[in-house]
Amino acid sequence: MNDFVFYVCDTETTSLDNSVGDIIELSLFRLSDNIQKTWCLKPLNFDGIDMGALKVNGHKYDDITHKTKEGRERYLSPEKVVADIENWMMEDGASCEDRIFVAQNAPFDKAYMEKLWAKVGASNSFPFSRRYLDTMQIEIFLDLCKSQRQEYYNLGSIIKKYGIKLDKAHTAAADTAATKELFVKQVEFVKNLINK
Repeated sequence: MNDFVFYVCDTETTSLDNSVGDIIELSLFRLSDNIQKTWCLKPLNFDGIDMGALKVNGHKYDDITHKTKEGRERYLSPEKVVADIENWMMEDGASCEDRIFVAQNAPFDKAYMEKLWAKVGASNSFPFSRRYLDTMQIEIFLDLCKSQRQEYYNLGSIIKKYGIKLDKAHTAAADTAATKELFVKQVEFVKNLINK
């Protein structure tokens, strides 16, 4: 048994471009104890908000910019969220080197998280190292080994193949839960091959 602690993640953002966009919803699922937590964040750069991105993820401009009471209550300051995440993750007793970041299209979410920590002046306490696993790349590799190819490798297409249901696509909480199920099934598939 290895000592790695796996965290499955998904983010919803104000833009596909992390140089101007911000995370507005972030969800993490810790596999070691099956605990999932989700946070909503007030963006730091209102000018970087792409209304097309909000249309996809369902977040409302007036809420994320704190123009509504609900928005002010729901979307927390990025500084508070970063501190909450770090405090929760410290419960695992692992070093950042032993935490493995898992996501669908992992470089996108990980880069956005690294930017968030940098924007709040907490780069030195970023809770993950360079190690990550990408469920999309895992699936491409598995298909390569089976001499197969799917038309699409987005989350919706891959989870359908495994019979995983996704009720609220493009919410960080639902996408994280679906990605976690996908990752577990991918690991089980490989373990079964190895143990034959």
